Amino acid sequence: MTLIGLVTAATLPRIRTALDGANTRGAAFYVSSRFTLARTLAAQRNANVAFRFEPEDDGFRVRTLMDTNGNGVLVAEVRSGVDVSILPDERLDHRFSGVQYGFVPGGRLIDGTSVSPGDDPIRFGRSDMLTFSPSGTATAGSVYIRSRRDEWQFAVIVLGATGRTRIARFDVRTRQWIDP
Repeated sequence: MTLIGLVTAATLPRIRTALDGANTRGAAFYVSSRFTLARTLAAQRNANVAFRFEPEDDGFRVRTLMDTNGNGVLVAEVRSGVDVSILPDERLDHRFSGVQYGFVPGGRLIDGTSVSPGDDPIRFGRSDMLTFSPSGTATAGSVYIRSRRDEWQFAVIVLGATGRTRIARFDVRTRQWIDP
């Protein structure tokens, strides 16, 4: 019997779900690693380094920016070119097919607050900007990442006092946040 013969119609959805889960989990760990890189760059360059999440089409374009004049990464200075991009802009869905910033139906924030799929998944204040300082601190907050089939939800949480990250997974069956 061939491998194709062993795969039944009942197993294909489970395989897709597992692949979506692995892809979404990989995206969460990738985002966490990018935040860690920015924290390191801020210390190395003795300058604030920020991620700016800019809405674009169905997702977000993420820009990695550096403060060049010592007053922080400011939106006006990004627009005028004073604070500059230091890494290429990225979109999560271009790197991880079917994965995007967002919430699954019935999702919740880490603190238990209910959200809807259209709510803002970037939770770093009004400007949707996460900044790391040379001293190791950061803007406290989180980003929420979901799979295409609404079966997987992860959060990358940034701790403000240390600039470190942690990852949590939302169990869609129990509606609880757990370790990934």
